[in-house]
Amino acid sequence: MKIAVCVKHAVDETELKVDSGGNPQLKGAPTKMSTFDKNAVEEALRLKAAHQGEVVVVTVGTPEAKKTMKEALAMGADKGVLVSADPMAMDTRRTSELLAAALKKGGPYDVILCSEGSSDMYSGLVPPMLGELLGLPYVGYAKKIDVNGQSAKVERALEDSVEVVEAPLPLVVSVVSEINEPRYPTLIQIMQAGKKPMEDLTPEALLPGAGPPMPLVKGMKAQAMARKRVVFEGPPEETAKKLVDALAAEGVLPR
Repeated sequence: MKIAVCVKHAVDETELKVDSGGNPQLKGAPTKMSTFDKNAVEEALRLKAAHQGEVVVVTVGTPEAKKTMKEALAMGADKGVLVSADPMAMDTRRTSELLAAALKKGGPYDVILCSEGSSDMYSGLVPPMLGELLGLPYVGYAKKIDVNGQSAKVERALEDSVEVVEAPLPLVVSVVSEINEPRYPTLIQIMQAGKKPMEDLTPEALLPGAGPPMPLVKGMKAQAMARKRVVFEGPPEETAKKLVDALAAEGVLPR
């Protein structure tokens, strides 16, 4: 079985700072493998262990993304493919187009795994776009994957239920974090990761004549959050009534 897993070298959202104008300070910001992508890598490795084969890690990123690729290789992936481009300067469609082109070049794959969304942007758009661009079935939000022969049975975690679907191989699957517990590579595995093959590709080679992505990303703003700082004073019964009235006026509670 040949398995591809798409990962992202993402900004560490827990360490991200914002200036007074609401602009995220991306320059020099700490980076890491997108948190949820570790679950996708782990599931790829579990499928490999169950069915034998190869796991290829594919990412679109700057040269710094090789840090994430090496982490996935240390976890147990066999090969890495880096499409050298800045994902922060592209929309999700162009990112998906580059990933799809890289997957076509290195394929065919039996299973293509993604996380439900990157931990920094969390649009959740890339996996279904990959399915469309590759002409493959897409199953999202998988909490369990069982491959049997030429098909896969997938349990999907929906908001208030679990749905079981079956789809033929090859297919694209996005996984939720509940699907597994990602492993931690040992020191020896980390050292061995540098010896595993890594392929560098360019957008020009994959999508000749494609031109700039549409739309271009011109900038981003952090969501502004401000407290009303309303203080209710008086006896408990009186302040409780004031709070309920205030919440009703805001539409939080029915009048």
